[in-house]
Amino acid sequence: MNSRFAKRLLFGTLLVVLIGGGLLLDAARGETGGRPLFAPLLATAFTLASVRELLTLLALGGCPLPRAPFLGAAALLLLGRAHLAFHQVARAEAWNSALFAGVTVALAAVLLRDRDVASGARRAGAAALVLLFTQLCATWIDIVFVLGSGPLFALVLGAKAGDIGAYLAGKSLGRRKLIPHISPGKTIEGAAGGLAAALLVSAWLLGHFAPGRFALGERLAVGALLFVAGHVGDLFESLWKRSAGVKDSGRLLPEFGGALDLVDSLFLSVPAGYALLLLLDG
Repeated sequence: MNSRFAKRLLFGTLLVVLIGGGLLLDAARGETGGRPLFAPLLATAFTLASVRELLTLLALGGCPLPRAPFLGAAALLLLGRAHLAFHQVARAEAWNSALFAGVTVALAAVLLRDRDVASGARRAGAAALVLLFTQLCATWIDIVFVLGSGPLFALVLGAKAGDIGAYLAGKSLGRRKLIPHISPGKTIEGAAGGLAAALLVSAWLLGHFAPGRFALGERLAVGALLFVAGHVGDLFESLWKRSAGVKDSGRLLPEFGGALDLVDSLFLSVPAGYALLLLLDG
């Protein structure tokens, strides 16, 4: 085991302990009638840090956006959603939709002030990507209030297990490249190992945090979806970084790079897993 991997493993373990401890505190608050607090704040903090890095990548890739308005818009969408859920405001979904529409119109008006019309379509597409990314990450807040902190922890760890499994299997067994023009290090053998890890961890944790709620086959289906969506999200972020000409999205987390490098396998997988759980629970 090389020193870099050992450091990543140590820091990753500490991060999981931090997140798990916070989610357990939220669960304890729930047992006494309190509403979740740590998970919404953590989701907001990580999403805002990721949006900041995404704006940097887009600027380096030739699609600059005004940083302050887009960070402010992301904060408003996330905190607004958390506020509505925490206080159990009636018709929260309608309020969230109205907030999203208002923020979108405001940002469109900001972009119209730029006189560089030649890049207008590219910047509009970049703006849509930032808004979509923020909304996808905002579903992490919904999960806590609808299903609870435990299922969110299970979805996050299931997706991350796919990451770790793919890395370990790829390092030891990887031979055939998966998609070398975007991520030369990813292999088909690594993907198989990641899928196996995601299936095992998802089935175990969803069974633990939602006992009797989902059959084994359903938990395995969620695990498979987490891995596929997580892998696509990871590759998407690699595409953004290649376009920007950088290796890491930032330097926020020791040995991991930026916040976006940490959530790359989560921004698609966790919302997808949540949607499937809602369908299965119905």
